[in-house]
Amino acid sequence: MAALLAACSGGEQGVTTASAGNPVIVLSEGECDVTCPVYDMTLHPDGTYLLNGVRFVKTTGVSEGALGTDAWANAEQALEASGFWHLPPDQTSSDQPSCQPGTPTASITWRTAEGRQKTLKYRPGCGGTEGRNLIPALRAALQFDALVWTDERFAPDGSR
Repeated sequence: MAALLAACSGGEQGVTTASAGNPVIVLSEGECDVTCPVYDMTLHPDGTYLLNGVRFVKTTGVSEGALGTDAWANAEQALEASGFWHLPPDQTSSDQPSCQPGTPTASITWRTAEGRQKTLKYRPGCGGTEGRNLIPALRAALQFDALVWTDERFAPDGSR
């Protein structure tokens, strides 16, 4: 029965092999029609991170810090719960009828210690519920609300 379920699941998609020994989880979110946060955050298993805030974020520029090992565990749990390795790697096509125009794109890269790697490109509404659930779960693990998000009002051109 397990073999039958595995055969029907579609298997892994977009998985590559990278150098072993440098595991990371990277969440990048991009431009949208208004003032969505634009940033890249790289998390390591020991909980250290590198954050590049670009636009519409709490702090622009590069910063680093530590979130603790729970951040890595929570991010991995979110990725596993989404079935990350089996998701289509590009879920951004605007020609899909449910794709919401003007929404930001997100890019998620997961590289394991063994070098197993995948990057998922996602736009809300273009993919399944897995992506819609994964982005908020990763944001929570990476402490998005404390490090990236701000209630500050921005001009759409980024001039503040």
